Amino acid sequence: MKRTLALLTTFVSLVWACSTPSSKINEEEKRLADSVSKLSQRRHGDSLKRLNPLLILPPDSDYTGSYVDKYPNGIVKFSGYFRFGERHGQWMSFHPNGLAWSELHFDKGLRHGPNLVYFMNGQLRYTGFYKNDLKDSVWCYYDSTGVPAQKLLYKDNILVKELPLK
Repeated sequence: MKRTLALLTTFVSLVWACSTPSSKINEEEKRLADSVSKLSQRRHGDSLKRLNPLLILPPDSDYTGSYVDKYPNGIVKFSGYFRFGERHGQWMSFHPNGLAWSELHFDKGLRHGPNLVYFMNGQLRYTGFYKNDLKDSVWCYYDSTGVPAQKLLYKDNILVKELPLK
């Protein structure tokens, strides 16, 4: 495939070199190189998504704007915002039944802020806080009926101690 693409690129360049002025050649070569680059980026992203279907990738490395990904049945899977190719602000994930899966906040690509994760039945699974992509403060874990099961105190992603449930 790469060999065919290289031959095609060479052929197109030769045809343009024989029929257009040199300034047109440079523009055409640049456009062709950009399209090949975007195609290779898309293929790389698609291969990563096949390995991890829950992976969230921006349309391109400098993308700024809203992002929504949906399940085949039309229910929203992920929604959030990219800023210069990095997740920024609130991101929401949803179970296939449409109920919230998680709410997570980002600052320039790093997890920063509250994190809430839910069971498929809508009950809270755990809550915690990230500071610069590290677990920080109290993290509370719940069983599937919503009863607190464990409370842990983290500082800079290091477990400091287990707290009483009271």
